[in-house]
Amino acid sequence: MADNRIIAFNIGSQQVTGAVFSKTGGGGLRLDRIERREFVGDPADEETRNTQAAAALKEIVTSLKAKGAKTTYVVSSFPVLMKFASLPALDGSQVDQIVEFEAQQQVPYPINEVVWGYQLTGDEDDIEVEVVLAAVKAEEINEIDELVLGAGLKSQGAEVSPVALYNALRFNYGDVDEATLLVDIGSRTTDMIFMEGGKLFIRTVKIGGADITRAISKEFGAEFSEADKRKVVDGFVALGGAYADHEDPEIAGISKVVRNSLTRLHSEIMRTITFWRSQQGGSAPSFVLLSGATAGLPFIREFFAEKLNLPVDHFNAFRNVTVAGSADTELVSHNAHTLGDLVGSALGQAGDVPVDIELIPDSVQKEKDLNKRKPALIVAMLALAALLGALGFFFSKGAGLANDKATEISRKAKDLEEHNSRIGDLEAEISRLESEGEPFVDAVTHRSYWVRMFNYLGEKMEGDAMFYTSLEPLAEGKPIIADEVGLSTGIPGEEKKIDAFLIEGLWRENAPGKSQVVYRYFEGLKEDAEADPPKGFFALEGVDISDVINVDAGQSDDRHAYPFKMELPLPEGAQVKYSD
Repeated sequence: MADNRIIAFNIGSQQVTGAVFSKTGGGGLRLDRIERREFVGDPADEETRNTQAAAALKEIVTSLKAKGAKTTYVVSSFPVLMKFASLPALDGSQVDQIVEFEAQQQVPYPINEVVWGYQLTGDEDDIEVEVVLAAVKAEEINEIDELVLGAGLKSQGAEVSPVALYNALRFNYGDVDEATLLVDIGSRTTDMIFMEGGKLFIRTVKIGGADITRAISKEFGAEFSEADKRKVVDGFVALGGAYADHEDPEIAGISKVVRNSLTRLHSEIMRTITFWRSQQGGSAPSFVLLSGATAGLPFIREFFAEKLNLPVDHFNAFRNVTVAGSADTELVSHNAHTLGDLVGSALGQAGDVPVDIELIPDSVQKEKDLNKRKPALIVAMLALAALLGALGFFFSKGAGLANDKATEISRKAKDLEEHNSRIGDLEAEISRLESEGEPFVDAVTHRSYWVRMFNYLGEKMEGDAMFYTSLEPLAEGKPIIADEVGLSTGIPGEEKKIDAFLIEGLWRENAPGKSQVVYRYFEGLKEDAEADPPKGFFALEGVDISDVINVDAGQSDDRHAYPFKMELPLPEGAQVKYSD
């Protein structure tokens, strides 16, 4: 009997959720069963997180009686790179080639080391079409896929959390005509998803609930797990202004730490809204929906309503989804704003969705390739059987005929050996050409890297509280450009590396916290670098702020802005070789 259930899993940074759905009449969806397991500890600890995820998956698969079932699972946006690009309208035969070329420009890794997918959006009559790209390093998606296979499931590939959320948003709020912003605050990232008619835009920032926990841990000197527990039990968003603090000074302190962390997120939301309107042609959002576990903090809705001056509500992933009595209704009612990923994944497996981007790991791709080859293999086996029967017939007619065939086969084998030798020579030539092309690939990669780095430096600024006046590349602490009298700093022909950038700029005298704006800016860069060193733009792990920053404290009160200098070392992989 066929299994008509729809099995969906959301593999997050601090929890795993699994659910069983089924189709209903008129293209509807019903939730039949749901299970959730949460993790403890810092999500940045990959080894511990993967161990807990594997155990949680096995428990949920057993509880849902889903062993051996096919499933498409949702992964968080943390390891995934999402890009939007505009391309001229293309016919079907050109799309794949043009999009692959665009992916090579947008993805900061060799294209053969990533798993990627795309979808075209926008109206067919538009002069340009919008391409939504999603890419993840193959080793990372394969690692997650091994957890799914190890739990006894049959993997059909992965979906990206913000795409699944967008599909759930369209399904549940399709009657909303105004521009809508869904803010999904995850453990390690926050996804901002814009919906306006058929238009879509997604931006991910690496600010999440774990950052709030780390801030509490730092403020009160507690371990991460203890700080996370305090955040869940006692945490709320301080209302500020005329509202009185909590009578317990520690709880009041936690609420202020939470507010400060969310204020940083509010700045990113405002910056993203501005980009959506100016670069994507979108309208100002008419209202905002909140999702993700952190969105459950008390008073978070009031905080964002005050900051954004917009109506704010929690996202209801089951607004148009039926919940069966067999499901854990208490879990659903209290956590509907955290379950949009599952609903979006189930919708994708049930039928057509507005955006369908699949990330196919190696195990799934191999199975697909095998299925494509099955007809040819069957034909080959039948041909082989026929050949063996013919050979048997010929052998039965006499040894002479068999000897003739053997001679013919030997001649063909010799011909094949010659062809094999020529193929070997061609493979060697291909290897030589690929090695000669490596410098050009590096050049394209660095070009993309520098553009992203400079964009990143600008995005980290707190509005116009500070600005740059110069960015100068350094090699071994010295400028690479000739000095004012025309003397080079190195020996002609000597190979060096650009290993740092010297940034000079000014901070405004009326900036919040005055010169602290520069130190906050550096700390933001350093936090990003230490959170994920292989992907950081600067090598700031363990760097002391006093060693790389020189800031005029602005005590003279005789000017509008004061200077600062900042030397930012580059990671080994981003350093550029050059010769004087």
